[in-house]
Amino acid sequence: MRTVKQGCIFNTSMMISWMILSSLLTAFYVGIMLLYWYHWWRTPNYPPKTLEHIPFVSILIPVRDESANILLLLEDLQAQHYPADKMEIIVIDDHSSDNTAALVASVRDSRVKLIRLQEWISEEELMQAYKKKAIEVGISQALGSIILTTDGDCHIGENWLWSMLCVKEATGAKLITGPVMLDRSQTVFEHFQSLDFMGMMGITAASLRMGMFNMANGANMLYEKEAFLEVDGFKGIDHKASGDDMLLVYKFAKAFNGAVAFAKTKDAIVCTAPMHSLKGFLQQRFRWTSKSGDYQDMRITWILGLVYLSVLSILINLVAACFEGTTLLWLGSGQWLIKSLVDIPLLNSTSRWFGKPALMKTFFSSQVFHVAYIIGVGTLGNILKYQWKGRTLR
Repeated sequence: MRTVKQGCIFNTSMMISWMILSSLLTAFYVGIMLLYWYHWWRTPNYPPKTLEHIPFVSILIPVRDESANILLLLEDLQAQHYPADKMEIIVIDDHSSDNTAALVASVRDSRVKLIRLQEWISEEELMQAYKKKAIEVGISQALGSIILTTDGDCHIGENWLWSMLCVKEATGAKLITGPVMLDRSQTVFEHFQSLDFMGMMGITAASLRMGMFNMANGANMLYEKEAFLEVDGFKGIDHKASGDDMLLVYKFAKAFNGAVAFAKTKDAIVCTAPMHSLKGFLQQRFRWTSKSGDYQDMRITWILGLVYLSVLSILINLVAACFEGTTLLWLGSGQWLIKSLVDIPLLNSTSRWFGKPALMKTFFSSQVFHVAYIIGVGTLGNILKYQWKGRTLR
């Protein structure tokens, strides 16, 4: 053990205390990741079945500047294996600056309906909760007893709607959150996003089984319209630009005694593209992170905080090794290796379930991105403003 000398950061007692703390943080990370993997593995798969009741459903798509994608999504929805007289597709255009609304209006299908948000509320009155307001307006006009939401840049399979309803019928849940996958990944950076996103889907399913209702994705959700109105929709969480998914899940779980489920069925997978640039990726993740301060379950706050500190300690040890020598170099390297190894079970399992096992070939290179991502986004996500769909938000 090194002793105090000029230029050193730690004295002997500080070094010992720091090493113990770093080790405890890594031990926590190991425990929580293995717990997530176990509960993902235990999450039941829901096979397709015959529905006892075929409800009228309303599919809501809040969009802004999605002219490049919206017609492809509408084609997917029109091709659903579901009775045509039992569904409607409502596109809510949020002040698009392109011809998204015109494209939707040109679709010759009575099931497809267009709502122009500017006819309901001006952009100046929207404050920050753009997407939530679009969904609320859509629900106010929806005829269905069941609401499904997806995003304008997504692609879905022909059995998506049926499979989501099957999970609802099997579980009796008031809200279903479904799997989302990033596809069309080409570069190492895009592979990292895809693998990381699959890990988040695994953690979403595991968290629900653990009774922590903190994760969901608005690109693939189903809930009862009556239940949405009963919890007063987005009231109380409408000060955030994001949170139409995660924060809503918590409201449902609290109001209906945890009646929330994950649709672990491959027919329910919704696909979207990764961010192609680092700037776009950071803006997206800043937006997601911005709602972390609104989690009401303190267990979630503690877990996120300890995971962040665990990864941060790896970077601190590797940087401090430049001044302190091999002791912290070995500690930081060991932490990074342990983190990498304990991430493998969950990521390997989820990538196989999503049918993308080849992504694990980029696992170790992705781990370098992951450390930087957790520290950078975790630090800046609640501080910086971010750009999204041509708007500056905080």
